[in-house]
Amino acid sequence: MEIALVLVVIVGIFIAKGIRVVPQQNAWVVERLGKYHATLTPGLSIIIPFIDRVAYKHSLKEIPLDVPSQVCITRDNTQLAG
Repeated sequence: MEIALVLVVIVGIFIAKGIRVVPQQNAWVVERLGKYHATLTPGLSIIIPFIDRVAYKHSLKEIPLDVPSQVCITRDNTQLAG
């Protein structure tokens, strides 16, 4: 009976370590034994515990960049500042 309990605990640990839920607007990079293996897209994903690991969590959100004001010259030689 104790062996069955230990086996259930080990299987539970493998399931908990092997199931990953990637949030929206994220991509996770998976390494298998230290080398790139796959990119997990948003949603439910399964990895091999203790062999695969999530090495990097990348955000896919847009990052606004400040662009300095520029002067533009039109066809009729009028300057527009924007």
